[in-house]
Amino acid sequence: MPQGAAVSAPPGFLDLCRRDSAACGPAGAQETAALASSTILATSSLGGWRGGVPHGAEATAETDADAPALFAFSELAAYRPAIDADFVAAGEMRPAAPATAPVALAEASGPRLVAKDKLRLINIINREVNKDVQKADDFDLYGLLEYWSLPRVIDGKMYGDCEDYALEKRRRLIAAGVPAQSLSMAVAVTARGESHAVLIVAMESGDMVLDNLTPWATPWQDLNYRWVERQTAGGSDWVSIS
Repeated sequence: MPQGAAVSAPPGFLDLCRRDSAACGPAGAQETAALASSTILATSSLGGWRGGVPHGAEATAETDADAPALFAFSELAAYRPAIDADFVAAGEMRPAAPATAPVALAEASGPRLVAKDKLRLINIINREVNKDVQKADDFDLYGLLEYWSLPRVIDGKMYGDCEDYALEKRRRLIAAGVPAQSLSMAVAVTARGESHAVLIVAMESGDMVLDNLTPWATPWQDLNYRWVERQTAGGSDWVSIS
């Protein structure tokens, strides 16, 4: 996926970094400055849906002091294949098998995962999260126009909108052994004109999109989206998609 000039991160992502830095990667120069600025305003929900929350579960806006009581996330078991040399950290070389040249994983466009059979892993996790999380927008869940987080658990069921699906997929992939440096968030506009957030997995074969609107990991260029911006690999800065 081509990368353009540095841009401001989505406000919901900046707020996520403020609350949970581990969820968004090491802060870069842009985000360090943004996080030190005044309160980040909420934006319209990215790909949100209304009407997905059980009756009586609607939330109202909370103060920062009250916020921790609002969130209760359950630990979910992830598909865990045997960790092997196919998953390596960004910039490392895959150990060479006999009579086989090593495969470089760092390229100009960012870190890569060796494809091999790992499409199975990302497809399984993509489908599982799409099935486990029920669609609900941030206003219904939190009383806010925009709130990036892991899906909210209500009565044992998970609810969230597009970025929440993507963040849960990121969590499960990291738990399964995928390097965090190979995972990044991206924002696009769908054919229906809706803002939409997805997870990008950098692989040897190219960037694959994990989307709550499709069960299969899909090459980014095969989706009928107008790509807007993406998180830089391994960090919290964002760039335009040229």
